[in-house]
Amino acid sequence: MNTDSLEDLEALHYPVKIEYDDEDSLYVAEFPDLPGCSASGATAAEAYGRAQEAKLEWFRVTLEQGLPVPKPTRTSDLSGRILVRLPVSLHAALADRARVNGTSLNQYIVHVLSAGALGEQVGSTLQTLLEHVREIERCTAEELRAARISGEKRRGNRRNVSRSPSALNPPFPASPDKSQSPAR
Repeated sequence: MNTDSLEDLEALHYPVKIEYDDEDSLYVAEFPDLPGCSASGATAAEAYGRAQEAKLEWFRVTLEQGLPVPKPTRTSDLSGRILVRLPVSLHAALADRARVNGTSLNQYIVHVLSAGALGEQVGSTLQTLLEHVREIERCTAEELRAARISGEKRRGNRRNVSRSPSALNPPFPASPDKSQSPAR
């Protein structure tokens, strides 16, 4: 796309994709139409704001270098129809599975594609949750071990106190026994 000015580019609406990065514990905002143009932040709003700044800088550098700026994609540009060429054996297998499931081939293929696309996201989320659970279990096990050791030390100190010589021979004199009072 040949655009003469930064102002013209700023007026265009580029789609932005914001995702949470579990590994870095932050949000990442990127413009799929602008290669390498992304930013991150502690919140989605912060990542979005920084991405808008990065987009302007991306435009500035691209214009300075005389490179073409891609047009923004729009979902209205997509019809929802695609033509896919596949092996006859796969076509037959998909048609058979659709028949077994009591649905049309088209609906079955949409189902399989959706499950695959969402399955990756769900699998990634489940893996992250599993890692968090393992970390919690590890921390909890360490805390329980520390509490057990601390408790054993306290019980041991109480046993030692009750068996110490000072417990058997108190530092204060015994109360006088009236039956052994001095003769007058």
